[in-house]
Amino acid sequence: MGARRGVSPDAILVVVLILIHFTLYGFFVRWPAMPNLLIGGLLLAALRIRAGYAAFLGFSLGVLEAAMGLEGMGTISLVLTIVGYLAARSRDLLFADARYFVPISVFAGTWIAELVLMLAMPGGPGLLAALVVAPISAAGTALVCGTAESLVAAVRRL
Repeated sequence: MGARRGVSPDAILVVVLILIHFTLYGFFVRWPAMPNLLIGGLLLAALRIRAGYAAFLGFSLGVLEAAMGLEGMGTISLVLTIVGYLAARSRDLLFADARYFVPISVFAGTWIAELVLMLAMPGGPGLLAALVVAPISAAGTALVCGTAESLVAAVRRL
């Protein structure tokens, strides 16, 4: 039998999440505790690709994100590069076949990325605000991305 050809449903999910993020960018900027679909999409992609590709994807998405806001290009790119790389490496170190691995991984990765970005960006919220907003955003991202991943997995099984 030949190899399966075509676009993966996981790749379509990642592209849709990233497109929704950039389409609703103005809405997401106004509400800091909104789900961060860009980081969620990066983390879902990083769980399926090699670490080097995940780091490159994180860097590319960081440049796009910074271009939308015109601030912190180096910081955002660096944080998303590291998050993408570590997410891809964690798949090999942890039990990636566990049922709750994806939502927990997305929650942890988003929480770390959001916290670092909030503290590193000039004019960002203080430490206390970051400690409140980052886990709320991470929980929303894990809920949205975990649900979307479950739906894609159900479609893939059909």
